[in-house]
Amino acid sequence: MGRAKWAAAVAVAVVVVGAAGCGTSGSGAGTAATPAPPRPKGTGTLPKEVVRADLDTSAADADVPANKEFAREAASTRPGTAASCGVPLKAWVIDTTATPINIARYDAAVRELRERDWRTHDQRVSKTPDGETEFARMILKQRGWTLFASFMGPGDDGEISLWAFEDACMKKVGAGMDQVA
Repeated sequence: MGRAKWAAAVAVAVVVVGAAGCGTSGSGAGTAATPAPPRPKGTGTLPKEVVRADLDTSAADADVPANKEFAREAASTRPGTAASCGVPLKAWVIDTTATPINIARYDAAVRELRERDWRTHDQRVSKTPDGETEFARMILKQRGWTLFASFMGPGDDGEISLWAFEDACMKKVGAGMDQVA
């Protein structure tokens, strides 16, 4: 995929998910972690609660702080929208004394997701002329879900987003993954 098409796809993902409220629930990292529900055996689609736990615990284990304002907004998603099919987590620096949001934290979050059986299907990285990571995005999949992990930087005041979408739900509401990725 060309650079312009890639950038347009990412912009569409941000607008589609952002405008729709970005999900149904989730406190994200930085809150008291509730025990993860047991991962069901078999090959069927994972329950939303398991995906929520995967995002929350992966972010917490990678020391990615949750943005509580984003979590409150995400809780008000309208049913029947692409966002209602999703489970979001977003982190960005609000005050400069906060935990830095950088490529190292993004990489750690992705490692944690892989430990929870999320498998990489696509990956893109853009660097500045100085060699710093300006943008990184990875698509991961697991049991009926597609997860978009992204980092917008460079430096320590970036943004990390983890958005998982249930594939069958997206098909049902008529929103293809090409609309969010």
